[in-house]
Amino acid sequence: MSSSSSARAASRGGARGRRVRAMGDRARGRSHRGRRGARARARGRVDASNDADVHRGTGAVRARRDERDYWFPVCFSSALRFDKGASVPFDLFDVPWVLFRGKSGDVGCVKDECCHRACPLSLGKVVDGRIQCPYHGWEYETSGECVKMPSCRFLKNVYSDSLRVIERDGMIFVWAGESDPEDFIGAGSANAGESWDEDVYEAGEEAGMFTPRDGFVTMAEVTADVKVDSNIVLERLLDITERARRVPVSVKNRQRTPYEKADATKLISKVLRIGYEPMPQSVVFKPSCVIASTIELRPKLGGAGGGKPMLVEQLHVCLPAKPGVTRVLFRMAFDFVPEGAQHAAGDTWNNLAMQVLQEELEDVRSGSLKSETASAAIDTFRIFKNGA
Repeated sequence: MSSSSSARAASRGGARGRRVRAMGDRARGRSHRGRRGARARARGRVDASNDADVHRGTGAVRARRDERDYWFPVCFSSALRFDKGASVPFDLFDVPWVLFRGKSGDVGCVKDECCHRACPLSLGKVVDGRIQCPYHGWEYETSGECVKMPSCRFLKNVYSDSLRVIERDGMIFVWAGESDPEDFIGAGSANAGESWDEDVYEAGEEAGMFTPRDGFVTMAEVTADVKVDSNIVLERLLDITERARRVPVSVKNRQRTPYEKADATKLISKVLRIGYEPMPQSVVFKPSCVIASTIELRPKLGGAGGGKPMLVEQLHVCLPAKPGVTRVLFRMAFDFVPEGAQHAAGDTWNNLAMQVLQEELEDVRSGSLKSETASAAIDTFRIFKNGA
């Protein structure tokens, strides 16, 4: 190699090293709170002691709560299998993230972008509890720290952005705000009642608000993306459900849709549609993005089940993924099936849930809101949207 080529290569290598070191400096935040503060930020914990709106130990909290200052349920625990080395990418407020499990099974959430060349980490794999970039093999711990750089000389204290994570009730929650989540315990939304902050923090083995009630068995958990803004999805789902409480939804005459599944799913769907009438019994909105509802499947004359009503608990999580895009997490739990039945029919129940969800989203995409529709859940949502 000529001396000029060597110089150019050295220059490129030096520039690349400077870029990586600059990323490390930003991750560590040397100009702000030093290494200790940087590591706190990497775990999603921001020092708010200098924030004039926060007064710890006095019972006072921030007067204004940012739309990101909530725990967002972003994934079902069942989708992040430890034994499969799975990773789950998602977007939240137009930022890409990826979930994975560390060596001990704990969940990490880091930005879905390698510090080296910005390659999506979700395209790689999980190796010994670290997520590995597919491009040059850089590996990251659940804290966001990069601990392996096979493509270059190792640089200490390089961190990827990361979010604070809590797992409970079969769901994985992340804190998207820059504030400390503990500052909002008891605060809820400024104008829309309590959120689930206390519930997420509850210790012990007791079931939280995201766990189905006693007697209910979780039968399906599915996820779908829809190209509609999250606030519109929330309001239209609430509107559709509340209208159904006044006028039963007629589903038996629905035309065939591309979401109908074959075999067992189609048979179960047909029995439920023809033999039962869905009647929403309760609908609750929880800031910032959750709808919990209970649906009674009321037997029609001559319907199946000996005339006994059946109950379905539904959970809709409408995540603000990107502008104009919502990720919807949907869970169904039944009170009329025995424990273990969810494992006995393969993908039948998930296929049924996906059919139900996609039909709801078809209504969301094509539906128009009725301004006269009113309920406690809708009022809570509108107050939250306008003044949270």
